[in-house]
Amino acid sequence: MRFLTHDSKISCIDDNGKEVGKITFPKRENNVYEITSTKVEESMQGQGIAGKLMRLCLNEINLRGGEVKATCSYAQKYIEKHGLRPLVICHMVTSIDGKVTGDFLFGKTGTRVSETYYELNRKLKGDAFACGRVTMESSFTNGFKPDLSEFSGADILYEDYIAQKHHYYAVSLDRHDSVGWTDSKIHDDSGYDDCHIIEVLSETTPKEMLAYYRSIGVSYIFAGKDDIDINLALNKLYSIFGIKKLLLEGGSIINGAFLRAGAVDNISQVIAPIVADKEDKPLFFDSKLTEFRMLECKAMKDGSVWIWYAK
Repeated sequence: MRFLTHDSKISCIDDNGKEVGKITFPKRENNVYEITSTKVEESMQGQGIAGKLMRLCLNEINLRGGEVKATCSYAQKYIEKHGLRPLVICHMVTSIDGKVTGDFLFGKTGTRVSETYYELNRKLKGDAFACGRVTMESSFTNGFKPDLSEFSGADILYEDYIAQKHHYYAVSLDRHDSVGWTDSKIHDDSGYDDCHIIEVLSETTPKEMLAYYRSIGVSYIFAGKDDIDINLALNKLYSIFGIKKLLLEGGSIINGAFLRAGAVDNISQVIAPIVADKEDKPLFFDSKLTEFRMLECKAMKDGSVWIWYAK
């Protein structure tokens, strides 16, 4: 089966070219898209087609920067169960053998390919990018650990803290509650400058750390009691900050967590013409079987290959 998008309709087409399902979402005033109908032929029901149509529809509305209104009963029930979340694009540089960390990134070829990666990043134009603790520390904080002694005994409720709304966000999925930011924004010359920082935390985060984040103007949200619930985090990023397109940029552990949560919609993979070391980490750590469709494949001038996948 394949899915085709045309204006305000997405169709599911079987192997014989017959339309066996469709969802309609006409645009209304104020950039609102109304999901008016979700239909699947009776003989094809029970195969997850309606859910797939809904996910594709919501992704398409996110790509258009629109707001969602559901008048179709199926769409209403789907949103009630799953909530609304951003379109998630996993955008990564990999080696030929699918590794995302290691010395291969820092040689002459790897550096050249990384420049292509950053160019594509700017073209994809997410509302936010997301990384795990290790990537944030290695790329932006150099492992800085703040002195929390002045915040000892802080009495802060475990409630979401929104320091500000912004046009571009850096989402730090911090399972260990320890990324030592020194400012509320990233200062960087590779395309991430002026990102407002959002820490995604569990309720195991020490209150002293929460007080520190407040003192420097870092926003934070809670997405789980003992660990991070990826889908809850995405629901909050959408509803609180209005993030409709999120670029997931690793590392391996957090990429794997998103994949296992069913929250990777597209993959933008820049493959460097290098085989990595055996100790380097894969694109998705602890992955599960997940099928994607290749929508585009392009040879780049630096010798890399860019591949665009959709689930």
